[in-house]
Amino acid sequence: MNLGNLFANSGFTLTPLARHNLGSSNQLIMLDTTYIELLGWEPGTKPQRAEIANQQIGLDALVFRTEDADTCYEQLKQQGFDVNPVQDLSRESEFMGTKVLVQFKTVRFTKQPIEGLRIYFCEHLNPEYVWQSNWLNHGNQLNRLKKITVTTPNALATSNIFAKVLNSNSGDINPKDDSIEIQLPNLTLSLLSDTQSKLSQILSACLVKNPPDPVDFIINKPFLADI
Repeated sequence: MNLGNLFANSGFTLTPLARHNLGSSNQLIMLDTTYIELLGWEPGTKPQRAEIANQQIGLDALVFRTEDADTCYEQLKQQGFDVNPVQDLSRESEFMGTKVLVQFKTVRFTKQPIEGLRIYFCEHLNPEYVWQSNWLNHGNQLNRLKKITVTTPNALATSNIFAKVLNSNSGDINPKDDSIEIQLPNLTLSLLSDTQSKLSQILSACLVKNPPDPVDFIINKPFLADI
């Protein structure tokens, strides 16, 4: 079973397969203010993006939205992070029956600030082409990303790096009994300490219905095991 079929069989509406100008292909699961990106390349196509070609199938990247990629780039440089110049990314799509070019600006790190995680920022130049109403309705009625859980060797140290990367206020960081939670505007980032691990990794993503349902939908390794 391929990745798209796995999610389609779980009741999600997927966007049509699209091809980026950088050589990768994707399908999206659109949610209220976020989305899950199924990213890779088509069979028989030579991978052209080393940062994804060398990754195993699984929850791989955290992409944060920015309204101004150029300002984001300058702020990250001022904070002392190694960042690449702003990069243009695009793919073809359709909007109201017309072919359109969906355009983005991305800010990527030369050296990732948290070892084991792939983090970058994305500015959507025409978000109306991305959040289309016909892609927001899912058969399973799940429409919101509630929480992303990350395991890390040191939750406190990792939370401090995230706070710097995201320019978070101290009030947004909440220590719990067994974790540290960072409250973002539209979801919670939960950090769990795992002293047996040398690298940070995304453990799971929790999707919910609106209004809430007693049972959440969890994307994790067991869910992806059939790929």
